[in-house]
Amino acid sequence: MNLPLSTCTLGLLAMIGAPALLLEGLRHGFAKTPNEQTDVTGALLYAAFALGWLAAMIGLRRLQASGRGSLGRFLATAPLVTLPLALGQSLMDILKVPTSSPFYIVTDLAWPLSMVLTFAVSVAVLLSGGLSGWHRLVPLLCGLSLPATLLLTALTGQELPGWVFGAHTALGWLLLGYVVFAEGRPAWSPRAALGTH
Repeated sequence: MNLPLSTCTLGLLAMIGAPALLLEGLRHGFAKTPNEQTDVTGALLYAAFALGWLAAMIGLRRLQASGRGSLGRFLATAPLVTLPLALGQSLMDILKVPTSSPFYIVTDLAWPLSMVLTFAVSVAVLLSGGLSGWHRLVPLLCGLSLPATLLLTALTGQELPGWVFGAHTALGWLLLGYVVFAEGRPAWSPRAALGTH
């Protein structure tokens, strides 16, 4: 999948979409909003986050961050299937497709499935060494989003405040976008800077 966007641009798109879930939470005072009540603004914010997330995953795949082998490539490709499905939920929310529709249910399930796949990608990135230095830890920050939320909810016996998830996704995906941007930049050299070859 080769989009006519540079890897740096994909990183920028991820950074732009990163705060969208936090903004959606702020709009509702971090109270849970049933899917049936998602308005156009909310659907667009979810779409912005999903598009940024998709851009980051495409960037990680281009960088071969999860490894050069067949397993690494498979793991990097899997979210590229589920994230467009999750993105489709926003369109259905705008069109007010009933949440009981089978396709709506599939798109709704694509969100947590994409989180699980992001966790798998993050472990592959960590183990493969496909990113340099602290950059290889950042996908794990995103990948732990759902497992950490579920674990803390189970341990405390209550749901975490909505702002925790919103802040975590904003920071995690902002850093992920930065990593894709930074790793995708061409290496600097004096000759390239001077335009000589």
